[in-house]
Amino acid sequence: MDKARKRDFIKNGLMLTAAMLGMRTVSLFFNAFITREVGAEGVGLYTVIMSVYGFAVTFATSGISLTMTRLTAERIGVGRADEVRGVLLGGIIFALIFSLTAGLVLYFGAGFFARSVLDDIRCESSLRILAPSLLPLSLVSVFTGYFVGIRQVSRNATLQILGQLFKVGITVLLLLRVKDMGTEAAAAALALGTTLTELACFAVVLIQYLFDKAYKGRCRPELSSVVRGASPLAASAYVRQALLTLEHILIPRGLKKYGGNEAQALAAYGTLHGMALPTVIYPMAVLSSFAGLLVPEFAERRARGDGAGEKSLAKKSLEMTLRYGILASALLFVFSEELGYVIYSSREAGIYIGILSLVVPIMYLDHVTDAILKGIGEQVFSMWINITDSLLSIILVWLLIPKIGILGYAVAIIIMELYNFILSYIRLRTRICFRISILSSVGAPLLCATLGGLITRSLFLCAGAQVNAPWLVAELIFALCVYLGLSHLLSLILDKVREQKNKKISTI
Repeated sequence: MDKARKRDFIKNGLMLTAAMLGMRTVSLFFNAFITREVGAEGVGLYTVIMSVYGFAVTFATSGISLTMTRLTAERIGVGRADEVRGVLLGGIIFALIFSLTAGLVLYFGAGFFARSVLDDIRCESSLRILAPSLLPLSLVSVFTGYFVGIRQVSRNATLQILGQLFKVGITVLLLLRVKDMGTEAAAAALALGTTLTELACFAVVLIQYLFDKAYKGRCRPELSSVVRGASPLAASAYVRQALLTLEHILIPRGLKKYGGNEAQALAAYGTLHGMALPTVIYPMAVLSSFAGLLVPEFAERRARGDGAGEKSLAKKSLEMTLRYGILASALLFVFSEELGYVIYSSREAGIYIGILSLVVPIMYLDHVTDAILKGIGEQVFSMWINITDSLLSIILVWLLIPKIGILGYAVAIIIMELYNFILSYIRLRTRICFRISILSSVGAPLLCATLGGLITRSLFLCAGAQVNAPWLVAELIFALCVYLGLSHLLSLILDKVREQKNKKISTI
């Protein structure tokens, strides 16, 4: 990667990171507000509704965003930029067909899904409200993938920020209107907030494109190229989302078998999936921004046959991910109780944050590895990993939850993250030959992060777990500073050791 490209990559990554961190921060505390307003049961009910909606979203989008990114980047990389507009038009036609189909099925089948699939008639109204969101959501996916492919990520950052602000504002207003009207009304308000947000996002992205002067002109729609590119992704996504939907349906039912009524089952599910899991993936906002940019970078290198560039970029990406993931894992584990109390006023949420934090480095590595595989055209392999991952996850949920409760779901998440990453990493190593330094990427960060967390915890121990938000932020900043200081010191020591070792070798 030349200096100009590297500078643009870092600039775009930092821009997306700032936007995503801001959004996820708002989203995290927004989720806390929702939890207080609708309760853990309401969060659980809406999560179950979103499992069916998630399948409709998967069908409506059908891998179109990644396909647009890869196709536009490949066209530009091999000097066929005049075909980019045709790719975009093909993506729009593709999105219209699939999103309209998904929207109609969801709207007219809402009653069936609520009664026969989710086993809760309260879900029907929310599913009908969500159906009209599928068309604008699919079209937004086309344009956001296109903007990443042509390296105009600032447009996506703007869209994400405006979309999140609109969603928070409209949802808060809607929830306040239905306050004290029950769980079903609260879920419907959340659904309406989602639909209105997707419509607003489409309006923004359409305005952005109309003012975009790049890659305009007449061109025949390349629908066939889009279909070929999206088909493996779509097939994988359909099967996996169907399995995920089944998994999320089995979880509340398994919790009832473990011992508890419907309200208790939904509350436990809402605590783990709606509170702890979003907190654990919050730091991944930094990685998600750069991971998304890796797809067009690897696609261009693969199109040019730049094997050395692929090797260097893969090594750097995974080493940085390891260091960051270990730091995030240590901080989440050490301060899990405080995070549970500050964000959700929930001891149970803190316990689950601590458990899930153990798999954070693997979770983050898998995310970046998956992005690299997609960039080099390994969608079919990723498809089979995702399908087998979901199948095994269903088996684990079915076996574990009736015996050990919601803890079984946490165990299933950890096992499946390990399974997914190991297979993906082995595949990546067979396609790109690179080596990761275990000492500098695992040993040193693990030592520094652990010491930083423990030193901070011992110094701030007098405050206990039930702290306020400013105190927790101070703890995290102090721990980060200790980590950086220890990392710098350890780096100097290792450099000195290497220098002495090289001197001895040179004198022999």
